[in-house]
Amino acid sequence: MKARPLQGWRAPGTPVVEHSSVAQLLWLCLLIAIVGAPHLDTLPFWISGIVLIAATWRLGAALGYWPLPGSILRGTLTLASTLAVGFTWRQISGLDAGSALLLLMLALKLLETHSARDRSLVVLIAWFVLFAAFLREQSLGGVPLLAAGVLIGTVALLQAARSRQAMPPVTGLLLTARLLMHAVPLALALFLLFPRLPGPLWALPSGGQNGRTGLSSQMSPGDITSLAQSDEPAFRVRFDGAPPERAQLYWRGPVLESFDGRRWRALADSARRQKTAAPLRQLPADTPVHSYEIVLEAHQQRWLLPLETALSWDAADATLSATRELLSARPIASRSAWRGRSATLPRFRDARAPEPATLAVSAARNPRSAALAGKMRAAAGSDRAYLRNILGMFRQQAYYYTLEPPALGDHPVDDFLFRTRSGFCEHYASAFAMLARAAGIPARVVTGYQGGEPNPLADYWIVRQSDAHAWTEVWLDGYWERYDPTAAVAPERVDEGIGAALPGSVRADLPLLGTSPWFGQLAFGWDALNAQWDRWVLAFGPEQQNALLGRLGFDSPSLRDLALVCIVTVSSLLLLYTWLSLRERDRAQDPLEQSWQLLCRRLARLGRPRRPNETPGEYAAAVIAARPELAAALASLTALYLRLRYECVPGRAEVLRFRRLVRQLRLPPANARG
Repeated sequence: MKARPLQGWRAPGTPVVEHSSVAQLLWLCLLIAIVGAPHLDTLPFWISGIVLIAATWRLGAALGYWPLPGSILRGTLTLASTLAVGFTWRQISGLDAGSALLLLMLALKLLETHSARDRSLVVLIAWFVLFAAFLREQSLGGVPLLAAGVLIGTVALLQAARSRQAMPPVTGLLLTARLLMHAVPLALALFLLFPRLPGPLWALPSGGQNGRTGLSSQMSPGDITSLAQSDEPAFRVRFDGAPPERAQLYWRGPVLESFDGRRWRALADSARRQKTAAPLRQLPADTPVHSYEIVLEAHQQRWLLPLETALSWDAADATLSATRELLSARPIASRSAWRGRSATLPRFRDARAPEPATLAVSAARNPRSAALAGKMRAAAGSDRAYLRNILGMFRQQAYYYTLEPPALGDHPVDDFLFRTRSGFCEHYASAFAMLARAAGIPARVVTGYQGGEPNPLADYWIVRQSDAHAWTEVWLDGYWERYDPTAAVAPERVDEGIGAALPGSVRADLPLLGTSPWFGQLAFGWDALNAQWDRWVLAFGPEQQNALLGRLGFDSPSLRDLALVCIVTVSSLLLLYTWLSLRERDRAQDPLEQSWQLLCRRLARLGRPRRPNETPGEYAAAVIAARPELAAALASLTALYLRLRYECVPGRAEVLRFRRLVRQLRLPPANARG
C-alpha cells in the first residue's frame, strides 16, 4: 500500500514547525483577562495597557496584519518591564510587585507563542497569576472568578495541546467539566485529610498600604470620626451562650496615657512589653463572665481587642500589658481567630501606682479648662463627686454629639468646652480626662470599639469600623474605673449604636446606616455566608480536622495517622477511577482502540513488540528505525490514529477507514531487512 504522510506526527529529531490558530489564541486571551481582573484595582493602569497591547499585537499577527516582534525587541521589552516594576515598587518580589511582574511576563510570553509548548506555558503562568489573586483576596466573593479561571484555564490547556484546529467551545467545556468533576473528590479528600499546619495555609501578608489601619497608638479630635463613617467589619464575635447587653460591649484597644495638650499617645512599644499585667484572679461573686471567639480582620497592628476585662485567651504569644491591652507578638497581617474569656467589669484593681504620665497636664495649653477644673473640684466634696459633676455638665448644658464638629484651635480642649460644644467620642473622652488630671486625678484615654450588631441570620456579632469609640479611665481608691462621657451626651450611642445617636439626615448619608431593610437582610445573609466560608474553609486548621476525624473514630490522631488516612483515601479514589475507566473501555468495545491494538500485534511479528510505557508516536518511531521501508505508511497510520483519538470525536466512517487501512498494510517478512 502506498500511503501519503499525514500532518500531526513527527519522528524524533524532526524540527517543530507549528502555528497557533486564532481560536487557540482567543482562549488564551480570555484566560488572561479573567486572571488579570482581580488585580485591576491594585496595579497601575500602565500594566493593564501593556497586557492589552500584547494581546492585540498577537491576534493581529495571527490574522496576518503585522509580524510578531523579533527576539531582540522581546528581550528589550522583558528587561524594560522588569526595571519598571522594580522602579515602581522598589522590589520585584512580594504580592503587588510579584503580581505585576507575572502579568507582564504573561503578556510578553503571549508574543512568542508558536508551539503547543509555548501555549501551555502561557496557561501555567496564568494559573500563577490567578493564585496570586487568591493570596490577595480570599473572601467568598472571589470564588466565582477563581472557578472561572480554573475552568477557562483547563479549556485553554486542552486547546493549546492540539496541533490542528481547536475543538468546538461546547466540546471543550464539556470535556473540561468532566475532568474537573473527577478532580473534585481528590481535592476534597486532600483538603480534609492532609495534615494541617497551625494558621492559614495560603495567606501572604500584604503591605501596610493595602490593609485598613483602623485604630492607632495616638489620637487627636477627628481621628475616630473618619472610622465612624466606614461600615467595614473590624472583627466578628461568636459568644458561648447569651451575649452581654450591648451597653456592656467595650472592646479594649490602645490605651493612651501621654497628653501634650492636643494629642494623646500610648506608651512606647518597648515599655508596654516590659510591664505586663497578671490576669485577674478574684472577682466579685456576681461578675458576669463570657466566653467568646473573635475573628479579626487584618489591621496591621498588634491589638487583639478583647472584651473588657480579659481573663484568659488562647492566642499564641499574646501578652496582657500593664494597661490591660491584649497584644499579639506580631502585627495582625491576615484574618486570624482566637478564643477568650472576659469579665464585663466597669472597674478593676491594679496594685501598681499609676504612671506619672497619667497626671501630666501641659501648662502652655488649655488654661481655661484647667481653671474650670480647679473651680469645680473646690466646689465638690470628693473626687467621685467631682467626676459626676463633669458628667452632669455634659448632660445638662448645651453639648452636642456630631460627626462633623467645627475645627479646633491651639487650645483644643478650651475650644471644645467653651466655644464649639460639639464633638464626637474622642472630644468628650479627651476633655474628661484632661479635667480629671487638672484636678489631680490620674486619668487616661482608652480607644477601641463599643457595641456591635448581631447578625439575625447567624449566631455572631459584627463589630464595624463605625463602632470605633473612645472612653476614659480614672484612678480612684486603687481601682481603674471606666467613665464614658459620650454616654452622658448621647446615651443612645452606647445603648443602640452610632446610628441612633445621629440625626436622620446624617444617617441617610452613611453607607451602612442609610440602607433599606431589604438590603440590610441581603447584606446580613452575605456576611453570614462569608463567615461560614472563613470558619470552615479558610480557617480549617488542626482543631477542625481533629474534630472531623474524631467523628470518624480517630481520637487524637497523630501525624502518622493523618498521613495514613490521607494516603489510603487518595489511593482508593485513584483505584476506583482506574477500575471505572477500564470497565467503561471494556464495555464500550472501542473500535478505534481495537484497530490500533491490531496494528500493534501485526507490527510485533516483525520482532519489535510495543512496550507498555511507549506512546503511539514513540512506538512508530522505534519500528521505523528498525524497518525504514515502513516509514511512509506507518507515519500516516500513526498520525491518523492520533488525530482520531485526541483531536476530535471520530465518526463511524472514519473509524472504519482506519481499520481498513490497518488491515491493508503490507508488512515484510519477519526475517527481512530493509
